[in-house]
Amino acid sequence: MEKFSGRKVAVITGGSQGIGKAMANAFANAGYDTVILARTDADVKKAAREISENGACEGMALDVSSPKPVEDAFLGIAKKHGRVDVLVCCAGIYGPIGPLEENDPAAWKQAIDINLCGTAFCARAALPHMKKQGFGRIIALAGGGVGGKNVKPNLSSYTTSKFAVCGFVEALSAELAGSGITVNAISPGAVNTRLLEQVLVAGEKAGKKFLEASREQKEKGGTPPELAAGMALFLAGESAGGISGKTLSAVWEKPEALSSLGGKGQSIYTLRRIDGVLFSEKK
Repeated sequence: MEKFSGRKVAVITGGSQGIGKAMANAFANAGYDTVILARTDADVKKAAREISENGACEGMALDVSSPKPVEDAFLGIAKKHGRVDVLVCCAGIYGPIGPLEENDPAAWKQAIDINLCGTAFCARAALPHMKKQGFGRIIALAGGGVGGKNVKPNLSSYTTSKFAVCGFVEALSAELAGSGITVNAISPGAVNTRLLEQVLVAGEKAGKKFLEASREQKEKGGTPPELAAGMALFLAGESAGGISGKTLSAVWEKPEALSSLGGKGQSIYTLRRIDGVLFSEKK
């Protein structure tokens, strides 16, 4: 068993590319011992080598939708590093693009398995180690547009999974109240990732409005993934210890404005923003 380095440990799923890789770069650069997990062994090891130029990083191949391998992976990480402080769940797929009746049911379910169940399985595996140390930060990715004014058509499995992630965050946060472990979700905005390319390939199946917006997004560059990474670093810190059960926009919210939030407002920064509000008609 390798000796504990005395540094905090961050585990990033989906860390070999896109937002996950930006997260891993940020945590490694901030001094965390960073472990990235992704399905393809060659990709995750290549990304780990690149991230190691900024700080300590290692890569492991893992399918987050398989609970036993996930549990074994976290046991191995905790044994090697002595602790698990931060879990950032970035592993995700779009699933089938197009009208629901044309979707392959197996592909539809796969998006739920990876996006939602993968988040839950990783949190479940990390929790015993976080509880043992009395500290932990679990951060999920809610997906671009979740909580916004427009729901994208023809992405029903992706949208369903990401809305469910927000519900999972709220439920687990309430379950862990007083434990020293917080659970939050980040909506990263319209980031240019491989998912954007899938929309462009799908063409009209994605819906005319969404396709046009995606083409414009690619042309303009999209939201920098570093915004989501910065929000994750803030949520991982001591000053965010009072913030839990929230879905936060990397684009709209600013960490400095959230520091004073604490536990104030049961529904603020959640997808359920109205509690017991009475409306009366004007006479």
